[in-house]
Amino acid sequence: MKAPICEVCLKTDDILCPADEKKLQEGIISELDVRVARLLYRLLGDVDMEFKKAVEAGDLIVIMVGRGDVPIAIGKGGKNIKALMRELGKRVRVIEAVEVKDTEDLKKLATDLLYPAGVFGVNVVYRPGGGNYYKVLVLGRDRKKLPEKPELLEDILSQIAGTEVRINFI
Repeated sequence: MKAPICEVCLKTDDILCPADEKKLQEGIISELDVRVARLLYRLLGDVDMEFKKAVEAGDLIVIMVGRGDVPIAIGKGGKNIKALMRELGKRVRVIEAVEVKDTEDLKKLATDLLYPAGVFGVNVVYRPGGGNYYKVLVLGRDRKKLPEKPELLEDILSQIAGTEVRINFI
């Protein structure tokens, strides 16, 4: 399994090697990344899967994995997700990791995260004083289909995208 920490650190539960400890201190990885990587390794063993990052907001943890690895992470009948939820004590959602460079990338990310609610589009809103943010457009009739409160989803999308993201209903 590919993870943001080395294989030795995946197998140990209490300490990190100097290189991974440095990543943690510099904010490249988080405590949550380390914890989720170790849990996934314990659950899945040495499978051909890539764990990229974990993001937390409220009682929801979003786990981002490599392209095509979502079914492996979820497990047959959702057994891996259920085990992760028990261990972490929070709801878990697995999505494919996307590096957000433009509105198309953010639309794919939002579509995965907000499912079963549909994403109509993504706009860039430019502020008069400079700067901008993304506006994710969701159909009003899908408001009740959102997997979580809009504010929580905005927080997660903003953390992943590295810029402010708002959800608007049309």
